[in-house]
Amino acid sequence: MTRRLRITFDSAAEFRKELERNIAKGGAFVPGVRQLELREVVDLEVLLAFCDRSLVFEAEVVSALPSGAAVQFLRPAAELRDELTALLRRATAGATDETPAVALAVRGGPSPGAEAPSLDLGGDDLGPGAGGGAASAAGSADPLAQVADRRKAPRAPARVPARLDASNARIEGVTRDLSESGALISADASELPPGKPVRLALQHPETGDRLEVDGRVIRHVETEGTVAAVSVRFEPRAGREAELAALVRAAKTAHERRSASGISGRIEELGMANLIQMLGRSSPSGTLAVTSGAEQGVLAFEGGNLRYARLGAMRSLKALGRMLLWSQGTFEFHAHVDALEAEDEPVRLEAALLDTMRRIDESGAAKAPRFDPATRFGVDRDALAAGGALGKTEEAVLDLAAAGFTVRRILDVIPEDDAQVSAALAALIERGVLAPR
Repeated sequence: MTRRLRITFDSAAEFRKELERNIAKGGAFVPGVRQLELREVVDLEVLLAFCDRSLVFEAEVVSALPSGAAVQFLRPAAELRDELTALLRRATAGATDETPAVALAVRGGPSPGAEAPSLDLGGDDLGPGAGGGAASAAGSADPLAQVADRRKAPRAPARVPARLDASNARIEGVTRDLSESGALISADASELPPGKPVRLALQHPETGDRLEVDGRVIRHVETEGTVAAVSVRFEPRAGREAELAALVRAAKTAHERRSASGISGRIEELGMANLIQMLGRSSPSGTLAVTSGAEQGVLAFEGGNLRYARLGAMRSLKALGRMLLWSQGTFEFHAHVDALEAEDEPVRLEAALLDTMRRIDESGAAKAPRFDPATRFGVDRDALAAGGALGKTEEAVLDLAAAGFTVRRILDVIPEDDAQVSAALAALIERGVLAPR
């Protein structure tokens, strides 16, 4: 069921101010609301108490912060502006501009007198900020600037394989959204800070050909201890714009066609394990994209085999195991395999599910140690020298911890089971080699 948010305006003056600042640009900020998912579609009720009118608009959550949520209306901004301006004109006919301004009042929101934040939706930035907000490329300290969703061209959902190449990293991912001005890509791009120039290779959804386009990282979508997605603004070389536009159109068209014949819903209605089993038995092939909070994973199967699973830096059964732990979120499925350039070694889907669920059960029974996912560590070299030899997993943990990786990223990058990695981490802490910072 679609959730409903409400913004109440007690005076025409306050509504006019919010209309000019935010709504006319296509968005709004709703203070005080929590537990919203990135890209979740909601009904936003605009209650105009001063003229006894209530309007409901579909909107999409583009950022969730501790202070509230930024949403973008699904109707064109110009159409929305004209309609609401005309309504305001009719409602205030004969009134003066001396009407006292009453602060924006939102259920569970700020107290009267609080200033409604301004959202800049008119620039060329791409993608939402994270629930907590990485800094924008300009380094703004204003959290509203960090969640601004600015685009030169309208974006639309589209999943195609994408590779990010930079001077210090090569990262594989899958796009979530595409436009002619940029892309939002599911990838652990922690090594690519905002402002970093990159070369993005996008795979054509039909031909499989790769198109390379220069770009720049604009912002991160963060979750605890890692980056769940990265927004890239395109900076194509002269003469490549038409080729890029053609690929974007093809990607959007392919996504629309597949979505029209696919199914979608909420994870909690079936549970991840039951959902994958049901789809695997009812369809000979398909691609399943699942979203939980800021994270989005994807897996594909064909002929009873799991062709690949991806979640951030994780691949294959490790990615599958992490997604099986999700109890809430949304899913989209279509009966077509979105091929990747580098897929996993195929394994039987049923066997992969059973083996992964068994490992999850065993790690839970063993009470594997838990750590805050955003924790980083200092290394005591004296304690390391005084101890005995390290195992292979302990060495990998030590190397990543010394490089400044968080617990979450250490768990994601090392291919062994989370329980095994957590045990190695606990052993290094017990020996005094690692100390939480």
